[in-house]
Amino acid sequence: MFRNRYQICELFGIPIYIQSSFIFLLILFVMDMGSFSYGLSVALVLAISVTLHELAHALTARAFGYRTNDITLSLLGGCASLIALPRKAWQELLTALAGPLMSFAISGVALLVSFLVPIENHYVAFVLAYAFWMNIMLGGFNLLPGFPMDGGRIFRSVMQAFLSRAKATLVAMWVGRAFAILLALRGLWSIVNGGSWGFISILIAWMIWREGMREYQMALAEEDFRRWTQDDFNARVSPPPYDR
Repeated sequence: MFRNRYQICELFGIPIYIQSSFIFLLILFVMDMGSFSYGLSVALVLAISVTLHELAHALTARAFGYRTNDITLSLLGGCASLIALPRKAWQELLTALAGPLMSFAISGVALLVSFLVPIENHYVAFVLAYAFWMNIMLGGFNLLPGFPMDGGRIFRSVMQAFLSRAKATLVAMWVGRAFAILLALRGLWSIVNGGSWGFISILIAWMIWREGMREYQMALAEEDFRRWTQDDFNARVSPPPYDR
């Protein structure tokens, strides 16, 4: 379900794809506005905002020598597919922070531009206000300490000052799962009370629950691989036992 994707452009040598599920999300925005022109405008603002958010991650990772295969926009947001995640905690911290900082920067620009727009121009003022609040929410939500959100990686990078990467990932996974439970309950409450976006909250909660375990399994595999290569190296360079 929702696996088809289509390339829409290329920025800084990185292909940008849009998944069919994201098109569905844009249609929801158009329908929710009650006006095609207003709905289409906020849908485009969402697409541009998510793209710039993910592009900030990709370009920061590139500065540390890590390339990005592509960026994909989907129902649950965007994803920059890095060939490899930064291994140093401070590099992961900066790469994860880049996305929310970009979102907050877009909000700041939208706010500044809104002061230049005549008050009678309701359409432009509405779009700028939506861009401001949408990016505040996009940046703030991504700071929640759960994978695969940026906050999960930020939290793990900080915890690595006290724990191994695998143990830091385990702590971040369970903190994220606690937020996932709260988010799922909020989604259910919204559905019961006639809300139209509750199912998306439940999908995001499920994603956080699933991705946390996937990140932990990856961290364990990396730890086992490093231990195996180190043991193999020690066995190769250690001198043979002296036989009298």
